[in-house]
Amino acid sequence: MKKAERQHLILERVHELAKQEILPTRALAEQFAVSETTIRRDLQQLADAGLIQRQYGGAHPSHTLPPAQVGILLASRIDKYRDPFYNMVLEGADKKLEALGLRIAYIKTTHDLATAAQAKALLSDFSVKGLIVLGTIFSESLDYLRQHLAPIVTVTDMPRIEDDEIMFDGERGMCRMVEHLAKLGYRRLGYIAGYEDLRYSGFCQGLVHCHLPRHRALHQILKPGPSGWTPDLGERGARSLMQQTPPPDAIVCASDRLAIGAMQWLQQNGYHIPTDIAVTGFDNIPDAEFAFPPLTTVQVHKIRLGELAAERLAHRLAHPSDIHLKITVPTTLVIRRSCGHPA
Repeated sequence: MKKAERQHLILERVHELAKQEILPTRALAEQFAVSETTIRRDLQQLADAGLIQRQYGGAHPSHTLPPAQVGILLASRIDKYRDPFYNMVLEGADKKLEALGLRIAYIKTTHDLATAAQAKALLSDFSVKGLIVLGTIFSESLDYLRQHLAPIVTVTDMPRIEDDEIMFDGERGMCRMVEHLAKLGYRRLGYIAGYEDLRYSGFCQGLVHCHLPRHRALHQILKPGPSGWTPDLGERGARSLMQQTPPPDAIVCASDRLAIGAMQWLQQNGYHIPTDIAVTGFDNIPDAEFAFPPLTTVQVHKIRLGELAAERLAHRLAHPSDIHLKITVPTTLVIRRSCGHPA
């Protein structure tokens, strides 16, 4: 039995007691077939969360109200723990919510929650006061939640008007990337992404600002597979770009995972980076620094995005009539070897 499931059952047992009745540690250890030390650790964590009160030999119901519960919806079609970008955003949100006295009731993905019926069932199963949405999601389930749940705070790269939004400055970050490549002497830039967003807008602005040609065939906006922006999407984009006549002399990717896939395809097909072609990414996930060669990218302050989302949700819970805010977090250019050296 997993710890979270065991603690949930302990909490149910405690809440069945009268206020002064004690649930013994030994009885819980026997029930769950674990050591008393494990149960003491569970009881302490529940007490730290304000859900129970510890007492020598066991625990009894807390006299204080439990912390408000909130939900998290993650833009992942497969696994909530496999996205290196949003995992770090989730880490920041989780720690800040705990510090603010809020408790996460659930973390669901768009794979778990695809339909309005599933969203309705979720609201029946969990009593939450608000929701944090991590990523860009278009689904009937989220539409249903927006109609029946408030407040909602979104961490996104595509602005809306319904929610409080925490965004990273993808437009300016990508524009700076294009300017940097232009200074290095690159003139024909390819682009790979899963959809058009502020990063794509910044890329196009950079081309205009640097007087670089804009060839639509070099802009590979590809439909993602079931797992989202994975390296195989970067491989598809690189293959298509290198079939152009002439091919680009640099490939700008809207995420590091796309860039890593593009680099893999290029190297498997005899191209040397950056001697034959430069490649850049966006996000600065941990793998970017250890790619071969190390990947030039744009730093997105992912943990801070999560912290700001948690702070904004807590504020909205305390002040529900306040206006919606859009908060933009700056980005930073990170120069590594994949783009070559100054001409």
